[in-house]
Amino acid sequence: MLIIIHLLLMLAASLYLLAGVGLAMFGRKRKFWLKRHKNLNSAGGILLAAGGVMAFVNLILTGSNHLAGLHQQIGSIALMLTFLAVFLGFYSLKVSNKSVFRTAHRWSGRLSLIAILAAATLGLSMIGIF
Repeated sequence: MLIIIHLLLMLAASLYLLAGVGLAMFGRKRKFWLKRHKNLNSAGGILLAAGGVMAFVNLILTGSNHLAGLHQQIGSIALMLTFLAVFLGFYSLKVSNKSVFRTAHRWSGRLSLIAILAAATLGLSMIGIF
C-alpha cells in the first residue's frame, strides 16, 4: 500500500513541479508569476519529500536493500537536486549577486526535472506500465 501512496505522491509532485517550471518559462510577463512559481515548486518539493519518505518506510518494512536499483539512486538524486533548486531559488531573491544564483537555480531545476522523469520512467517500468 505504501508504494501506491509513493506513486501517487510522486505523480502529484511531478505535476506541481512541471506546472511551476512551465509558469516560469511561459508566464513571466504576468504580475503574479513569481509567487505562483514559488508556491507550486514548494508544494511539489514537499510532495516529493513525502513520496520519498513513503518509499523509504516501505523499504524498511519489507527489508529490501536501500538504493539497490537505478530507480532508487536516480530518485534520490532527483530529490536532492529539487531541494537544491528550491533553496537556490529562495536564496537568489536575497543575495546581492543574483545572476550567479539564478543561473545555478535554473540549471539545478532543469537537472532535477530530467532526473525526475528518468526515475519515473524506471519506476513505471519496474511495475510493468512502461
